[in-house]
Amino acid sequence: MMCRRQQHRHRGAFSLVEVLISIAITTVIVVLLFQVFVAAATQWQASDQRIDTFRDARAALHFIARDLSRAHVNASAGMLRLSDTFGDFAKEAYAVTASANSGKSDLCAVGYYCAWDGATKTFTLKRLFRDSDAAFGLLKGATMPNFNALFAKDAALEEAVAAYVWDLQFRPGVEDTAVNPSSAQPPDWRWVEIRFKSMSPASARRLRDLPVDVSTWFDAASDVYRTHILPFEQQFVTRVSLHQRQ
Repeated sequence: MMCRRQQHRHRGAFSLVEVLISIAITTVIVVLLFQVFVAAATQWQASDQRIDTFRDARAALHFIARDLSRAHVNASAGMLRLSDTFGDFAKEAYAVTASANSGKSDLCAVGYYCAWDGATKTFTLKRLFRDSDAAFGLLKGATMPNFNALFAKDAALEEAVAAYVWDLQFRPGVEDTAVNPSSAQPPDWRWVEIRFKSMSPASARRLRDLPVDVSTWFDAASDVYRTHILPFEQQFVTRVSLHQRQ
C-alpha cells in the first residue's frame, strides 16, 4: 500500500524537462512582451516629439503670418522687404506693421530670419522687433525713411521664436502668380508664401557629436543629412494675404 502511494505522488509531479520547457516558454513570452513595450514606448515618444515640434512651429508660423498680413505694403516699397534672395525665394522678411506694443501707437517694425547657433549646430528662428516709438523716430520727418536702420539686426532687439528651424523661405505673389522677390515691388504683391523646416529637440541633440556645420543643413545629398536630418524634419507652409492700405 505504501509503495502505491509513493508511486502516485511521483506521477503527479513535474519532471525536470517539463520545468525547463515551461521556464523557456515563459522567458520567450516575457522577452516578446518587453520588446512590444519598448516599441510602443519609442513610438509614443516619437509621436510626442512630433506633436511638440508641430505645436511650436505652428505658433511660429502664426506669428510671422500675423505680422506680415498687417504690413503697410503700399505706403512705401520699403515697408515690406524680402531680402537675401536666392532664386524665387527670400530668406529674410522685414515689415512695418500694426501691432500692440508699449509705445504710443501701434506701428512697429518686425523682422524674421534664421540665426546659426554654433553650440547646438542648429538654426533658431529669430524675430526683430522695434516698438512704435523707436520705429516712428526713424520714419518721421525724412524724405527717405531710414529703413536700413529700422531693420538693422541688433542683439538687444532680437527674440527667439522657435528653435531647430531652418530653410526659412518667403515667396511673394501677384494675383495667382508667384514672382521673384527682386523682380516686383511690394505694393504690387497680393500674398506671401512662408515656409520653413523644423525638427524636435531630441532629434537635434543627436547632431551635436556629428560633423555638422551650416552647409550640412542644405546638403540633401550628404550622409549626415540623409541619415540624421531628413528622417526627422517636418515642413510647414502657409500663404498670407497682404491687405492694401491707402
